[in-house]
Amino acid sequence: MKSEKIKTPEYDSTFIYGKPYKFDKYDKIILRELDENSRKPLSELSRKVGLSRDAIRNRIKKMIDAKVIYSFKPIYNCPNMGFPIINYVFITLYTPSEEKENKFLSLLKNNKSVTYIASLIGKWDYLLGIITRNPGEFDNTLKSIRRRFPDLIKEYETYGVLQEYKYEEIGRLIYG
Repeated sequence: MKSEKIKTPEYDSTFIYGKPYKFDKYDKIILRELDENSRKPLSELSRKVGLSRDAIRNRIKKMIDAKVIYSFKPIYNCPNMGFPIINYVFITLYTPSEEKENKFLSLLKNNKSVTYIASLIGKWDYLLGIITRNPGEFDNTLKSIRRRFPDLIKEYETYGVLQEYKYEEIGRLIYG
């Protein structure tokens, strides 16, 4: 019996702007099923989609190769993991050199409390998601970033998350 494990390349969050992938009705059903539970065995996907396991595997691999699917990851409930402090921090930079901005991004990427980094257009240059055990740990994390780059960070604003009402479900753009 063939292994049902489908390998994905190392996660690279860089958006790829290219020719849009052409989804057919089977791809849409597969995306919906993977959104529901990405750990479903190929045999179960086969029954739900109406294609063979090999066909399902090939279609998923094709979407991975086309960088439609980057990875299969769990969604965590941070407060139940002991990390109830979830903050989004918007940052504006003084005009940095490419080298300095890369050092800044490297520091952020290597900080375990920084769980999300996005480059923005508009007033803010970056959006950070920072998750910590308590307010003091959040304060220390933010201060350590600010202390490391005092001549780079022009302005910042912090917003605490009280409740998440929706998480991702990006696949619904295609199948929904």
